[in-house]
Amino acid sequence: MNIITKLRGAFVRRLPIPLKSVIHNFHLKYRIKIVKKDQHDFISQLRNKETINVIFLVIHDSVWKYEGIFNLLEKDPKFDVKVVVIPMVQGGEVDMSNYQQTLKYFTNSNYSAVSSYDSISNTWLDIKKLTQPDIVFFTNPHKLTFDQYYIYNFKEVLTCYVPYAFIVIHLLHLHYDMPIHHLLWKYFVETSIHREYAHSYSKRDSENVVVTGFPGLDRIFEQDYTPSIAWKEYPGEGVKRIIWAPHHTITSQGVGLDYSSFMEYSEYFVHLLKQRNDIQIAFKPHPLLKGKLYKDKNWGVEKTNEYYSQWNELPNGQLEEGAYIDLFYLSDAMILDSASFIVEYLYFDKPILFTMKDNGVKNRFNTFGQRVFDYLYSASNHDETDRFIEDIVFAGNDYLRKERNRFLEETILPGNGKTASENIYADLVRELC
Repeated sequence: MNIITKLRGAFVRRLPIPLKSVIHNFHLKYRIKIVKKDQHDFISQLRNKETINVIFLVIHDSVWKYEGIFNLLEKDPKFDVKVVVIPMVQGGEVDMSNYQQTLKYFTNSNYSAVSSYDSISNTWLDIKKLTQPDIVFFTNPHKLTFDQYYIYNFKEVLTCYVPYAFIVIHLLHLHYDMPIHHLLWKYFVETSIHREYAHSYSKRDSENVVVTGFPGLDRIFEQDYTPSIAWKEYPGEGVKRIIWAPHHTITSQGVGLDYSSFMEYSEYFVHLLKQRNDIQIAFKPHPLLKGKLYKDKNWGVEKTNEYYSQWNELPNGQLEEGAYIDLFYLSDAMILDSASFIVEYLYFDKPILFTMKDNGVKNRFNTFGQRVFDYLYSASNHDETDRFIEDIVFAGNDYLRKERNRFLEETILPGNGKTASENIYADLVRELC
């Protein structure tokens, strides 16, 4: 950073907030204009290029939604495609455990994976020099990593993003009005409703927003899809498999959402497992929950680690912190207080119970999320949760099933006979080949 840039930054920081916003927006619009021109010019170059290099920047394997797109590009000789694992950085510290877990996942899953870390020199590599990308797919829009792996460092190539989760929260600006959303060459969104959200915030005439559907669950539509064993072997007839998926927005750390009823249910589910032998429960916490429990004054690191560990020690319980499609497919129901899963689990034709933290939870979802609530069961206490398990899961009185499936077909799925991954691949080919 040169001295002029430093002085300009110091000057802007001293300005009143409204004036800061004006300057920020002016600077962003100017940057968008330059980036759009660079992207347009680069497309012409790529059309004449023999091989187009594509990289996917990944921080967490648990939010990997690009399997179908990766496979389609890998089969096409026009594209050379790689996964690049980059670090999660919080407070300047790298989460090496997460990095190693993510790298291991992609290596073991036979992806063409590239490490961004040089263990010999203890440095994080310049992946532009390492991979020479033409197209960069981001898997997270937030600045959770080093600046060199954020979109600002890729302004001279084509950049793409697919939401790692269905956008259902009411804080729309977090998903449509961050710099990355305006600088992207392609922002592939879930439904026409989400396109309208993006249009309402767009600073580049919305031409970069494309409705394709959500690619994260495309695998279950493949003819040869066979789920892998995802549940612990547990003897007994008539056993029901239930997923408990608590959100990270616990009290005092809810970032204005406060969906999570983890505190109210943490002991409930453990007790349920110990009391009943006709139920299996998979604990599927949001990836950010553990870190927030570490900071909580009543939990902390030791208690949190002990709690997580006990789930694997229970004969009918298990902890799940990674991929989840097969887990969902082979389950019987889900109990949750999270966000995207209220939509994703609709794909599996199974009942969903939302545990309500308070009566205002529904209003903290956007209009799309509020529509989804019409097809969920809800519980405000343990007794109502017990009734869901008995009446809906065991007795099979799933009276919302028909309407739930209709909503999935008419509003969520792409509807053009193709998967979301096929739609994204077709869009890339149409633009570049």
